[in-house]
Amino acid sequence: MSKKFQLKNGLKVLFLESHKSPVVSVQMWVKTGSADEKKGEEGISHFIEHLVFKGTRKYKVGEIAATVEGSGGELNAYTSFDQTVFYVTISKQFSDVALDVISEMMGFPTFDSQEIDNEREVVIEEIKRGQDSPGRRASQLLFTNVFKKSPYGRPVIGYDKVVNKVSPKKIREYYQSRYVPSNMFLVVAGDFDSKEMKKKVEQMFGEFAPYKLRKVSRSKEPAQKNIRIKVEHAKFEQTTGYLTWRIPSVKNKDIAALEVLSAILGQGDSSRLMQSLRIKEPLTNSVGSFSYSMQDDGLFAISFNLEKENLGRALQALIPEMTRIIETPPTAAEMQKAITNFASHEVYSMETVDNIARKAGSNEFYYGDHDYYKKYMKQIYALKPEDIQKVARKYFKANTFGLSLLTNMEKKEAEKILKSFSKDLKKALEKIKPAKAQQKFVAKKFNINLGAERQTPKTEKILLSSGATLLIREQKETPYVAMKAAFMGGVRVEDESQNGLTELFSRNWLSGSKKFSEDEINLKVDEMAAGIGAFGGRNSVGLSMDYLSPFEDRMLEIYSDSLLTPQFPESILEREKVIIKNQIKSRNDNPAQICVLNFMKEIFKGHPYSRDVIGSEQSISAIGTKELKNYYGKIAHAKNLTICVVGDVNKDKWVKSMEALTKELPRGEKITNSFAIGDLKENKKLFHELKKEQSHIIVGYRGLTLKDPERFTLEIIQSILSGQGGRLFLELRDKNSLAYSVSPMHMEGIECGYFGGYIGCSPEKSEKAVQMLKAEFQKLAETKISSEELTRAQRYLIGRHDIELQRKSTVGNAILFDDIYGLNYRESLDVAEKYFAVTPEEVQRLAQRIFAQPTVISLVGPSDVK
Repeated sequence: MSKKFQLKNGLKVLFLESHKSPVVSVQMWVKTGSADEKKGEEGISHFIEHLVFKGTRKYKVGEIAATVEGSGGELNAYTSFDQTVFYVTISKQFSDVALDVISEMMGFPTFDSQEIDNEREVVIEEIKRGQDSPGRRASQLLFTNVFKKSPYGRPVIGYDKVVNKVSPKKIREYYQSRYVPSNMFLVVAGDFDSKEMKKKVEQMFGEFAPYKLRKVSRSKEPAQKNIRIKVEHAKFEQTTGYLTWRIPSVKNKDIAALEVLSAILGQGDSSRLMQSLRIKEPLTNSVGSFSYSMQDDGLFAISFNLEKENLGRALQALIPEMTRIIETPPTAAEMQKAITNFASHEVYSMETVDNIARKAGSNEFYYGDHDYYKKYMKQIYALKPEDIQKVARKYFKANTFGLSLLTNMEKKEAEKILKSFSKDLKKALEKIKPAKAQQKFVAKKFNINLGAERQTPKTEKILLSSGATLLIREQKETPYVAMKAAFMGGVRVEDESQNGLTELFSRNWLSGSKKFSEDEINLKVDEMAAGIGAFGGRNSVGLSMDYLSPFEDRMLEIYSDSLLTPQFPESILEREKVIIKNQIKSRNDNPAQICVLNFMKEIFKGHPYSRDVIGSEQSISAIGTKELKNYYGKIAHAKNLTICVVGDVNKDKWVKSMEALTKELPRGEKITNSFAIGDLKENKKLFHELKKEQSHIIVGYRGLTLKDPERFTLEIIQSILSGQGGRLFLELRDKNSLAYSVSPMHMEGIECGYFGGYIGCSPEKSEKAVQMLKAEFQKLAETKISSEELTRAQRYLIGRHDIELQRKSTVGNAILFDDIYGLNYRESLDVAEKYFAVTPEEVQRLAQRIFAQPTVISLVGPSDVK
């Protein structure tokens, strides 16, 4: 049920009642973004996004986050080209807290001069972090190539020179000119009563001052008249590029056809580009396409990530795909697959209240109609194959495309390859003679009942006659099912010489079964807008799937055959080995990952957990089909299998299906191997030199096991340090401006675990960062926490838990892994009592035990610390 109204000060309000879970999302959408900034203001919207968290007339620094997190809620914000959005997701019983903090942040920020100066450094750290990210750098290059005059060509985050100089006065003036009631709208979604909620909204948001809106005239991007090539040399291992064309604004009648065109070309494993450039031959590590529609003109892009030596061949392989979509209309099957995926998005988006609010907010922002999705789907259903061919011909012009490339190749060499490709693509596009559609197509409508069914879900554990375990939870509020089956195994059953075997096995598990080839699996799953995937980790390996309940029988057929009869074709194995080796080679592009790997190697020395799960180039080269089949034979026993299914399912049907399925497996035994782990006897510091803008640091200690009775106390310690209201964020980021990103981290394993803190900061701040992380850990050991801080930590954990459990896949994971590790499978769904039972004395005692141990410090960056 929805309701829309407007306050006297001009603020529009949208209510979306959904009673499927006891959660509420409050979102304020501001109709201003980086594209509304003038010269000298670049980045001010993003800066303001940070600053409204730093204090209001009612809340001091850190109090907004502490209040929300102390009520079990999540809060955050994001800035884009067109809008800025602030949101809180929280338990329904604390919805007043969400309304209060959003109203304070959006109506009454203080913009204190000292806090502005502190936050400047944090934003500079965020800009530096972006410079170390190949994805972010490539994206910025893409937009600067497509948009020369439009503000879309500037980075949303802005420039450090502007952030460093913008005055408090300028920030206040900008805020009061753009963040005004008539230029904002409030979305409240979830479990509430509209009548009561309206009174609260009027009271809390009605007193916003109706400042005059500063109208903005954005520079229009002139028509592109030539081919644009832009190459940036960067010291990243992998090459990332985009082939682009301009497209019109989000409201244009062609957008629906362009979205379907994008889905057919490059979305999903069965899409044309994925098949040509990644699956048939690994010319790219990843490839896809997207239609990026905005308030003003947008862009259509083909994205690719590859090894530089493959650049020329990969680009040449693009040409026939770009010409084919113009020459010949897509098939009826391709059309239906794309349309089914768009229609199913409605069901998937109903799973959480924040998704409901986000989708409605986006539609309200761009179309002035929160329910625009229905009109959009009418356009989608009306499309014919020739409409897709028509927009491809209309926009994929021979003289007006762009190429942007971020690479460590010599710039001249890269430009030469791009110019040669441009010439060939231009020639190919100019020669095309489009053919007419040969078949009639009428889209099958996708009608699914979305009415929420109120119920109290119950989990049942059933031991099947085969020896396998089935965990089933009927939860029918949406016609969606999440299922996962896991075998104990993982890295624990690898020989040390076969490091990476689990990862390679999981990447090849769906490469074909007895009944279905890899292509057939990909196509059938994409046609049902479903998902199927294999996973492998340190302790387990398995298959998961998610789907809409009308497709259950078809999905089960694919899943069952894949589980029982994987084939591991040699050609596909060799292809995936290439991709893993490329991933290993590109490790330097991810310094945080290197930091974690080095830390794990030392903290778990001599134990399987110390190994890199994806292996080395040498170990991967030595693995063949025989090793994969032997691995499968080692883990695939009925008594070693636990299956968990959550959602719109019928218990009796599932018991019958799983009895039949698991009887096909050998009965076997559950894998229960164990490994000794030696004591850490002295402090260790590891340094890995890498010339980056930031240093990445972990300060850690040995932690707990999965069955340790004190693990709930350790989660309380994690909670005290976590979140925007936690000690690490407040001390290291808010007060000392050391970093954009700082957080605690922990892992519990079967024999051992770790606990520590991570920070990414400028190299000159590294020594202070290490000292402060250690100091925060020692404070917990030396001083008993207050009952107020304990309550905040407890509520934060319980609230996050309730919010996450809106997702059926999260529920399924919690039940499944508790059970396979020998814990009570109900434990993760019912944690409130365990958290509330923890005392300040227990927190201090465990902190003393953990932080008295030797310390392992892992640092990756341009310089070491003492």
